[in-house]
Amino acid sequence: MTPTMMQAIVQDRYGLPDVLSLRSVPRPTPGPGRVLIRVRAAALNFYDWHMITGTPFMARSVAGWRRPKNPIPGADVAGVVEAVGENVTRFVPGDEVFGDIGAGAFAEYATPREARLTPKPGAVGFEDAAALSLAGLTALQGLRDVGGLQAGERVLVNGASGGVGTFAVGIAKALGAEVTAVCSTTKVDMVRSLGADKVIDYTQDDYTRTERGYDLLFDNVGTRGWYATSRVLAPTGRNVTITGPKHALLGPMRNLLARKAASMLSLRSMTWFTAQVTHEDQAFLAGLVESGALAVVIERTYPLERTAEALAHLGEGHAVGKLVITT
Repeated sequence: MTPTMMQAIVQDRYGLPDVLSLRSVPRPTPGPGRVLIRVRAAALNFYDWHMITGTPFMARSVAGWRRPKNPIPGADVAGVVEAVGENVTRFVPGDEVFGDIGAGAFAEYATPREARLTPKPGAVGFEDAAALSLAGLTALQGLRDVGGLQAGERVLVNGASGGVGTFAVGIAKALGAEVTAVCSTTKVDMVRSLGADKVIDYTQDDYTRTERGYDLLFDNVGTRGWYATSRVLAPTGRNVTITGPKHALLGPMRNLLARKAASMLSLRSMTWFTAQVTHEDQAFLAGLVESGALAVVIERTYPLERTAEALAHLGEGHAVGKLVITT
């Protein structure tokens, strides 16, 4: 008998992780262009933190101004197709898929749009696939497309031990770059194992004072000013920044705008961006993992009922690699 109910993590209001609760809710059915998947794994991202807490305030322009418009959070998912809606042409029941679906991943079932899903290679596990999309796309597109990274160039990855940072180190190596990575003491060995040519412990050394001549700075922290970080770049080097201090109203945007304005007086460029979901890039990432060229670092997995605990750990800002929810 087809189940009519499912377990899901639900939120009715914005707030810290304790606004999340495990509830029995109706199982969705796929509408036109949508796919019903049995969720096997879902990954946490700071995007989820912003959507759940409603902070910074501008995040509510996406999440809903007064209350969450998507009561079941969770963007990154991997699972098995159970049914398809009208006009779905790329998937059939039984297909294993993954992708960034925007919302709805923290549940036993989800009905994402077909366009946001990519076939999962059989050699890539569900947990690894769930961890790939948002963080992996951010690293890949930031390095290759926005940063223009070429084989043989020198790149410095600041914040190399988190979800995006670990992918950035591995992807930069796969693209043929010479990689210097910045992280804290306890994470040096792990980051080196990802292929970094040089690892800097920021508790011991200030990379903005010791490093020079890089073609690209991939800044996954964004707390330092333009004049400090630009010193590490070659005269025509590029600075790609994906985050910054979480100010209450604009979040990292305030610092990013300030750095962009300062960079306009320099030959060095500064850019920030938001990753876009594409089948080609999700498949490229999965291919790197399948071939062994890219490692997926997962610090810990949690059952669905402990999603709030996992989110609290993410919010502390010290998670190593990815945190994954299993169902």
